Amino acid sequence: MAMKIRNQKSAMKMESTKLLLVAALSLVTVCANASETIAISPTSRAALLDGQCGNDEWEVATRIELPAQASIHVMHDSEYFYLCAKAKEDDHTVLDLYIENAQTGHLHRFHLSAQMGESVLTEQGWSESAPWDLDGFAGFWVPYAGLEDPGNRSGPRFARGTHRQIQISRNKFPGITWNIMIGVSGVTHEGERAEFLYPEGALDSDASTWRQFSFSE
Repeated sequence: MAMKIRNQKSAMKMESTKLLLVAALSLVTVCANASETIAISPTSRAALLDGQCGNDEWEVATRIELPAQASIHVMHDSEYFYLCAKAKEDDHTVLDLYIENAQTGHLHRFHLSAQMGESVLTEQGWSESAPWDLDGFAGFWVPYAGLEDPGNRSGPRFARGTHRQIQISRNKFPGITWNIMIGVSGVTHEGERAEFLYPEGALDSDASTWRQFSFSE
């Protein structure tokens, strides 16, 4: 009987060790996936910034799925990095794109809503965005769609269902790998307006929480 109990304990110990090993391997896999570099698809066709990234030149883009039927599409050619944020037909789809300058260490934010602008993180926080001062980038903003009360010229309305697009000159940031964070807001999810970040849980002031994106050349 004593021998049988010792054998059972030994078997239980081995099984526990196996479970711990499996858990450890799973954790390694999760960490590796979380830190993987995203390959940006190359394209031979420059993106048309028309507010739509459907069955056209964006088909070749690398696609990242977000909740609420939203998605991010990225691609590049020899001159530009292209990104499109796509959501539902009743969404406004606002884009905030963050890129770290590997040479200067500065963090840049490109905001596309009813206007476009770029700001830089300083010791005092994010600098004031300079609307329509498009230094090395262009995009498709949320279009103006008239007034709620035209008689009193109040209550501006903005179009829903267009996609937010941006192109950035590759000369603006050095290297073939860019450290990036992406925020998509103006999206309806479970009856409320929501914002989704990629990578999930990233912080706009901490580039170590962002994701590496690599060009193919």
